[in-house]
Amino acid sequence: MRTQLKTVLPVLCAFTVLFLTGCIYSKSHPAGIEPSAKFMESVKYEVIGDGEGSASSFTLFSVIRVTPALNSSEAVDEAVKSRGGDNLIEALFTKEKRVYIIGTVDIIHVKGKVIRYLR
Repeated sequence: MRTQLKTVLPVLCAFTVLFLTGCIYSKSHPAGIEPSAKFMESVKYEVIGDGEGSASSFTLFSVIRVTPALNSSEAVDEAVKSRGGDNLIEALFTKEKRVYIIGTVDIIHVKGKVIRYLR
């Protein structure tokens, strides 16, 4: 009996951990398209390349906020910094929600063309 318990207990613990951390639901949808992510300081610019960024927030049991609230400007800043530019044009925003038993993760993705202003 004791040997059975020694073999069943670790398997039961592993199954419980996997069950509690598994994703129950995931949905992604377009949130919008903007001609420019930030205010255009000048009409003279050069396109550096494509940039991507994302930001996320987590709430424990979908009630208690563990990380700061979702902020799209963080995603835009990450996309702009990925190419060392000044702004993002033709920005496509996508929101994603992942629901787990222990909480919810909200994610915002942004893709667009990174530009640098000509001075």
